[in-house]
Amino acid sequence: MRLLMPFNIQHSTFSILLVRWAFERLYREFAWAYDVVAAAVSGGLWRRWALAALPFIRGRVLELGFGPGHLQLALAADSKNTPFGIDASPQMVSLARRRLRRAGLPARISRAHAQHIPLANASFDTVLATFPAEYIVDPRTHAEILRVLAPGGRVVILPLAQLDRSLYARLVDLAYRLTLQSPVAHADRQNTPTPAMQIGDVSLSPHWVRVGPSRALVLVGDLGSE
Repeated sequence: MRLLMPFNIQHSTFSILLVRWAFERLYREFAWAYDVVAAAVSGGLWRRWALAALPFIRGRVLELGFGPGHLQLALAADSKNTPFGIDASPQMVSLARRRLRRAGLPARISRAHAQHIPLANASFDTVLATFPAEYIVDPRTHAEILRVLAPGGRVVILPLAQLDRSLYARLVDLAYRLTLQSPVAHADRQNTPTPAMQIGDVSLSPHWVRVGPSRALVLVGDLGSE
């Protein structure tokens, strides 16, 4: 699970690159602090937001960008699923592997990029990504997702969540602005556009899931059978 970075284009290229660099450090050298930061910007809902994707998955699951491994832990603990995961950060791979081993669960994870998935064709029934970074819009990632999915497979992407209006949500909104990002869209804001997404020929349909004082958006699309 990565912190999403919807940069506001009105800022200078240098400022954007600086903030991008800081986020990358959080995902790598400072990965040990990731859970604390994620909890702070979500009012403690970060893990619950990711879990909102679980009802939409099925069968053999490949998670892209698993981060600290909380979702891998939830997937591995459910005997109905056979989860695998890839992440480009060696620090996140180490964190997730330790978390799974402490729970006595298999760690079917490896370091890899979503643009070059080192797994066989038609290996999975679901490809899952929660709060993915920019790799998710890369055409190479789309090609790899379609390659590793079995006929009739499913793509599940959770790109964002929205807090209800509150004092805490306003403070989070301020933090986003101070880090040169777009303001947070709140769950009770009228006429908030719902993002759409296309993976190859697969159109992903939006599903809003209520999570405490917030809602999470889950995009789901199914491949045709052959």
